Amino acid sequence: MSAQPAEHGHGGGRLGLPPMDTLPQLRAALRAGHGFPGDAERLDAELAAQLLRRVPVDRLGQVDQVPAVVDLAAVTEIVAAYRGRVHLAADREAADAIDEAVADLLARTGAE
Repeated sequence: MSAQPAEHGHGGGRLGLPPMDTLPQLRAALRAGHGFPGDAERLDAELAAQLLRRVPVDRLGQVDQVPAVVDLAAVTEIVAAYRGRVHLAADREAADAIDEAVADLLARTGAE
């Protein structure tokens, strides 16, 4: 028996976030401004890059005829990472800690 989305606990409720149990829900959350700036575009780019590793670029027009094997574990990791970024961005204390660490790192390297 497979797990149902509600069993995963990725959905809404926590920190007032929308449900993110499916890829379309995650995309919708990112496009609605949850997560960090640019995350929606980066998610799509990373997923596309994963697909392009399996389908030769010159055969994209024939993708239904190309035997494409996508590494679902890699796709799962990408989705989980972006779901985590949404939760992290929604947690004000965590986001402030990240901002502080980045500022400290930039100050140490002399970049601002």
